[in-house]
Formats: sequence, structure tokens, C-alpha cells
Amino acid sequence: MDLSAFDFKAAMFDFDGTITEPGNYEPDKAVAYRLTRLALKMPIAFCTGRQLESFLDHGFETLMDEIPEKFHKVVLKNLHLIAENGSIGYRFDIESNEFKEFYRVDWPEEYISRKKLMDDLNQAVSEYGAVYYRKHRIVVVMRTHDHNSGDIGLISGSSSKIYDICEKVLSNFDKNFVEHLHIGDSGIGVVICPANGDKDTGIKMFGQFLEKEYGFDLGENSKKIMAVGDHPEKRGNDHYFLNGSCGTPFTVNIVIEGTKFPTPVYNELGELLKGPLATVYLIDALLLMA
Repeated sequence: MDLSAFDFKAAMFDFDGTITEPGNYEPDKAVAYRLTRLALKMPIAFCTGRQLESFLDHGFETLMDEIPEKFHKVVLKNLHLIAENGSIGYRFDIESNEFKEFYRVDWPEEYISRKKLMDDLNQAVSEYGAVYYRKHRIVVVMRTHDHNSGDIGLISGSSSKIYDICEKVLSNFDKNFVEHLHIGDSGIGVVICPANGDKDTGIKMFGQFLEKEYGFDLGENSKKIMAVGDHPEKRGNDHYFLNGSCGTPFTVNIVIEGTKFPTPVYNELGELLKGPLATVYLIDALLLMA
């Protein structure tokens, strides 16, 4: 794939299914190695439904293991987390040696109580999964009962059923709920976030941060940021991330025929690449350009 027409200044990656294999919760060493090498060249961000603690427990250490100590400060300066599906952005603060927020959106509590919604949904989805009450600060997340089974077909099927139930619950509450809340299926669970705190907001806020802190000119709608994800379909949790309104999006899984965005990943032989293999291919292309 020829990326020479683009002048990318930064890159953003969904986590599960994009830098990890389906059913795995950490990237393998080959992917982690590429990501750290890219972070030596440009700012990168992980744009994920995960909360900060999940990233720290299942990914951050794997990345750090791939960085020679003399390069730690450079990589950490360029490492960012857009967590909770775009609702909170973190940068790594070298002095305190921890991630600190650089933006956060609010849950629309005046529209619907987050606690009540969590309790109602926990009961409604109980056959297939449960609300994950721990740690998330803004979003509502539901995990499948079989999320640790390793059977991605089973997990994906349960996740899809949870999505349908959530959509029905929200539609019964208000058919125009999307004005306030967005719902997305990641294939391993379902996330509900504020409409102004989805992954497209993540690109926008990351772009504003880079323009302010790095002095970058990212072009209109931050098109010089590459955005890579795996679920661009209407009900997918990357739909707003990869719909082309902000950033330049690429899909490493589901291809939406007849649409301009996102761009599928093909190798030199014209073969369609998916998952972390496709992500590595894009990273290697970026490394050649950087």
C-alpha cells in the first residue's frame, strides 16, 4: 500500500482486534516492537473503550519491555491514551511518571442517570453478560459472560445480542437517544458513551493537543492523523472513529463496500490484510516515511 500521498504527523490505533488478536488482551511482542519504534518517530495514541487501568495492566508493560531504557523518555513523551471510547484523553507526564488527563467529557447526567442506566442494563443483559462496574469514569461497559473463553465466535455472538438489548432499552427510553449517547459493539463487549465523547472526539481532541503542544499543522479536520480500527460498521464501536469526519481512517477488519472511508489495507500482491497483520503493515509503511 502506497502512503506517499499522505503526510502523516501522528497515528491512532484502536486496541482490541487492531493491535491484539481476537480473544487476546495484550499485543504480541512483534506488534509492541513496531509500535514503540513508531513512537520514536511520531506521537501515537491508543483510542480504546478500555479505561486507564486496563491499559496499564494489559498492554503498557508489554510496550515498555520493547523499549531500550535510553529511549524511554522519547517514547513516553509520544505515547498517549484516548480512553473510554474517546471520553478521556491522557498524556504521559515524565516528571510524575504517570498518565495525566488532558481532556475529559461529562456524562449527560441531566439526560439520564448513569447509575440507573447501569443497573437497568445489568438486569436486561444478564442472560449474555453484565455491566462492568469497575474503574470506568465516564462510559458504561458491558462484558460477555464468556469473555475469557477464548472462543471469539461465542464472544462476538454474545456481544451482538447485548448490543441489540442495549439499543432496545435506550430506544424505549428515547428513540432519539443518539443525540445524547452513542452505543458501539467491539465484538468482545458493548460500550455506551456520551455523544460528544466518542472516538471522533478523540481524534479531534488529540489533534488540538498536538497542535498546541507540538506545534503541528494537521490540516483541516486533523487529516494528517492516521486512524486505524477494526469495527467501522454502523453498530461498531469504531464507527465514529473511522467515518472520515476527522483523521484519515483505515480498517483492519470489516470493509464497508461502496464507501470512501475507511480504507482497507492491501499488500503489494493485492491481498487484503486484517487484524494486527494489517496494522503492522501500516506501521512499517509509516516508519519508511518518517
